[in-house]
Amino acid sequence: MLRSLYSGISGMKNFQTKLDVIGNNIANVNTYGFKKSRVTFSDLVSQQIAGAAGATQTTAGTNPQQIGLGSQISSIDTIHSSGATQTTSRTLDLALSGDGFFPVGTLTDLSRINIDQGNQIGNNLIIGVIDGAVDLNYTRAGNLYMDDKGYLVTADGMYVIGEAGEKTVPSTQAIQKSQNALNSIGNFSTPYGNMMTGLEDISKEANELLNAYQEYNDAQTNYLKNESPAQGTLYNSMVSSYGALTTILNQFTPAVTNFSNLANNFRNSITTLNGGVTQFNGSQPFGTIVREFTTTVSPIVGPFTAPGQGTAVPDTTLSTMNTVISNLNSYMIDLEKIGQSVVNFEGLAEDLQKPQFSNKLSGEAGLIQIPLDAQSFSIGSDGTVTFVNAKGELNVAGQVRIATFSNASGLEKVGGNSFRQSANSGLIDKNNNGIQLDELSVAGEDGVASIVAGALEMSNVDLSEEFTEMIVAQRAFQSNTKIITTSDEILQELMGLKR
Repeated sequence: MLRSLYSGISGMKNFQTKLDVIGNNIANVNTYGFKKSRVTFSDLVSQQIAGAAGATQTTAGTNPQQIGLGSQISSIDTIHSSGATQTTSRTLDLALSGDGFFPVGTLTDLSRINIDQGNQIGNNLIIGVIDGAVDLNYTRAGNLYMDDKGYLVTADGMYVIGEAGEKTVPSTQAIQKSQNALNSIGNFSTPYGNMMTGLEDISKEANELLNAYQEYNDAQTNYLKNESPAQGTLYNSMVSSYGALTTILNQFTPAVTNFSNLANNFRNSITTLNGGVTQFNGSQPFGTIVREFTTTVSPIVGPFTAPGQGTAVPDTTLSTMNTVISNLNSYMIDLEKIGQSVVNFEGLAEDLQKPQFSNKLSGEAGLIQIPLDAQSFSIGSDGTVTFVNAKGELNVAGQVRIATFSNASGLEKVGGNSFRQSANSGLIDKNNNGIQLDELSVAGEDGVASIVAGALEMSNVDLSEEFTEMIVAQRAFQSNTKIITTSDEILQELMGLKR
């Protein structure tokens, strides 16, 4: 009688486990890249009542007599069938169409991987074997992100491992050359700003003086046309406009002196900047910039004087003033051109301190980094990550690789939508010399999954199947409880025989 009790207990425990697995499947019905599990059972040990007997001349053979003592968990399998693909239109969402996993991981040895840290710039390459520098996990969840340095990472902050793009790190000499150029630009900024302000001021003063000349000339002409009365409106207007003219002239003379000083300082600063430009642009390849600034600001022709009151303004004075104003306008245009040239020069100098990507892959394992100033980026079906840099050039940031296993069901779940290699999953490292880049497959080649950008793989949990299994497990659990209660009642009857 005790055997049926323990058989019922083993069944209850097993179906509790089955319900736990079903509950976990249902809980992850909306988990991207999740792979459902199932439970299989096998019978436990059987007690031998009688052994099998072979046939004799007079009797036939007999079968063994055994009583089973319950059930046990045979396996808890991970089912790696593909889930449905959900379109998200997000560039960094990747789905795998086929077999394989994204290799991701945390860095374990920073001395073996050149990564951007603080102000230090790295080329993103892994030195030596991949698993010597990275603690690798594998995932089907392709909802990726960019960190503060532009590296592709998972939601848990693990780096995506693949083939790094060709990234050139600025040398010490290039950084020093850039800094010297930026210093020369910094020294030029104050004289340039002063010149811009001074040019705006003197242009305003010159226009006011020209207007004053013209207003006085008009008033003096009107006065003479009306027989030069000693007093009256016309006379007063002429006197007033003449007073305004002399006042503006008195202000214009020191303004011209101040502007001339600013112009001299500006010429000197241009000469200094030309030296920095020549030094910077003397070797290749650093692009072509304006080698010399030839624009100079000539002194304003003067001095200008007021004619005697009642005397017309000479035509030469008005002509000279118009010429001065025209020259000042031309100077402003030239000054703006100089400013734009300096901005271009500054951009080239700053580029020397930035890492430069090319339009090809490095051929080495590493991390995938998209510069933060990239205008746009995309990921191809083979995992190649390309971006348009700040200059509008197409560069390659790297290539997402795919890891495959001979027995994917043997992988261990470690949480966070990730798996880890186990003793029965098969090895990526086929030569036992560490994981190399060529042991991670290119997406879409040799039967490996291709990458679908702008989409995610949904969970492969089928709710209708899970609910059916839940009903089966519930009824089976109830049946095992009935075995226990029935056995208990029979034991109660045996106890009653004493009475």
